[in-house]
Amino acid sequence: MKWFNRLIAILAMSVIAVSCDQSKQDKNVTTPKPAKVEISPSTPEQISANGGSIKINLTANRDWRVSGIPEWLTVSPDSGTGSLYKQEVVITAEENKGGVREAVLKFSAENASKEVKISQGHSFGSNAPANSIFYEALETGMGGFTLSEVKVPEGLSAVWQHTSQYKCMKATAYFNNTNYESESWLISPEIDLSGYTDCYFTFDHAGLYFGDITQEATVWISKDGGDWTQLMIDPNDYPASWTFMSAGEWDLASYIGSKVRFGFKYSSTAKKAGTWEVCHVAVISGKSSRAPLPDVDPTKAEWMELPATDNTEYSYFSHRFKMNDKVYRNYSFAWSQKDLVSVWIAYPLNKTYYEKNVYRQDTWAYDPHLGKELSSAPFSYYAGDYARGHQLPSADRLCCKEANSQTFYGTNIAPQLNEHNEGIWSNLENYVRNTVSASSDTTYVVTGCVVDGAQEFSTDSDNKQITIPVAFFKALLRYKKGGNPEWAAAGFYTDHKNYGSANNDLKAVSMSIDELETKTGIDFFVHLEKKIGKDEAIAIEAADPVGLSVFGLK
Repeated sequence: MKWFNRLIAILAMSVIAVSCDQSKQDKNVTTPKPAKVEISPSTPEQISANGGSIKINLTANRDWRVSGIPEWLTVSPDSGTGSLYKQEVVITAEENKGGVREAVLKFSAENASKEVKISQGHSFGSNAPANSIFYEALETGMGGFTLSEVKVPEGLSAVWQHTSQYKCMKATAYFNNTNYESESWLISPEIDLSGYTDCYFTFDHAGLYFGDITQEATVWISKDGGDWTQLMIDPNDYPASWTFMSAGEWDLASYIGSKVRFGFKYSSTAKKAGTWEVCHVAVISGKSSRAPLPDVDPTKAEWMELPATDNTEYSYFSHRFKMNDKVYRNYSFAWSQKDLVSVWIAYPLNKTYYEKNVYRQDTWAYDPHLGKELSSAPFSYYAGDYARGHQLPSADRLCCKEANSQTFYGTNIAPQLNEHNEGIWSNLENYVRNTVSASSDTTYVVTGCVVDGAQEFSTDSDNKQITIPVAFFKALLRYKKGGNPEWAAAGFYTDHKNYGSANNDLKAVSMSIDELETKTGIDFFVHLEKKIGKDEAIAIEAADPVGLSVFGLK
């Protein structure tokens, strides 16, 4: 038996030795990091129509390459080896003698990739572009354009003047080292759009030294001699240098069969008088390559974040944006024309939307759905020193310039006490983004304000009367695939006041969706029942969020 016991001991020692050796081997095995590609900036500036180069920084931990390169672009280098360090990539475009052109470059490293949109403005030069209905280069003079001088500073013959040096029309009320208040229009001749099926309007511009270029350099259209209607310029298409760039393209389908004029309105103040240069004004037959996204009616959509849209006192709209050649919904809103605020803003929230690729844009603007006459004007603090309170926070839309810029429309802003905006409301916004959304696949959010019973009013920067809300709220519907639970909801309601030392007590202002519906009179998440069934939807909306660990309200 001794030999048998000795044999067992030897075998046991062998197993231990092998096991230890295997353990050592396992410890020496390093799991490779997943492939990763990062691009900065993710939304490069537009390349000049005259041609030129832009630089981007690439970080890839695997060998990489670029695909989707059109003939009019060169990329150097277009491939490389993986590295922990940033690699500079130069993208160069030749002179563009046609319309605005765009390309989507795909940077790939194994199974990881990033797409980057590259755009170049048009340059028609002195020659009329193909299929032009109207074209005026403005390089040698005013052509058929006229001036309407509303306010010209003393000592200045005209605000708009032709400059042969820069081959354009130039407007400025800065002279003798002084800024002057002014308003001056450069107006096109009448253009007959009869007999066309599709056409669009475009022009090039450059400029600097404005206070707010989006308000001081604007373009308008008049139909059949009627009133002027503003054509909204995308904030990303405003110049920030003396390099001419395309101001965009506007679909004129709704003006077919009419006679139109275009007006370039320059304005300035005694504090700031910028310089605006305009050339290559064209109306072209055909479809625009940059036609705006078609509107989606939120009353017919079935997006999970939407409340009921059957209140006839309000108008309903939605905004969308493009990123990496994909279309995303930004937010929908219910607009009260009587109060000049949105009673609710509804939107999805996840990392795709708030991952920081751009900085806060601060491009305050009228909502293009409503225009100047109907939209509120968020260009300064409301009278009474009320803050311009975002309903959809700017920080929730840092994925691209377009998405962030849309959060600065007047329809997304409401007057808020500074103490409320910077106190409990700011804490609630951070909680929704950094706690609730960060732990979910998607959080569907409805943010709004209560105007029923309001007795106080303020004015916006156009001196329009704005109702001051009596309260603000948020409704959250959280989804996490495989979570426990997968679906959960929470409501928050804050009176419009200074919460002082209670700014961090979000538990005290939380409630079930049912209770929030009673307080606001709004039916939230009306499409949830279709998704998960009536009984489960009822239970989710009735639940107290304090009792749900996913909300962390302790």
